[in-house]
Amino acid sequence: MTVTRKDTQYMQMCISVANIFSTCGKRKYSAVLVDTQGHIVGVGYNGGPKGKQHCEDGGCPRLAEKSPSGSNYDNCIAVHAEANALLHSDYSSRPENIYINGPPCFSCAKLIANSTIKNVYYIYDESYKDWDNVKKFLSECSINVFEVNNASG
Repeated sequence: MTVTRKDTQYMQMCISVANIFSTCGKRKYSAVLVDTQGHIVGVGYNGGPKGKQHCEDGGCPRLAEKSPSGSNYDNCIAVHAEANALLHSDYSSRPENIYINGPPCFSCAKLIANSTIKNVYYIYDESYKDWDNVKKFLSECSINVFEVNNASG
């Protein structure tokens, strides 16, 4: 299976949604869930939970501590884009593809592995330190992983 023009378009949507809606002060992420018919069934972006101060407004301990990208998520207050997409999707449509404008963290990889997702499309981020382990975990869970290039538009 190869990355198609449509896959690149979904990734462009991720980048736009992240830039418009994400409230993370470190990295703006979004995720798009797509069913087997190519219909978008869920969208999520990262940001603080309901009732909490947004990360970019000072609510994030990781931002204050200057934690490196892809590490120390134990003190992250944000609900990640992948989790929000799964939480707010039309799950009855059984999405099989998730598009993320960066690699998922291990916690989100566990959520993906326990869902109906079969394919993860992402944009590589060299500053993400644990990606090789997360990618291996997803593969061990029979999840296909595809890097999407040239999605910036």
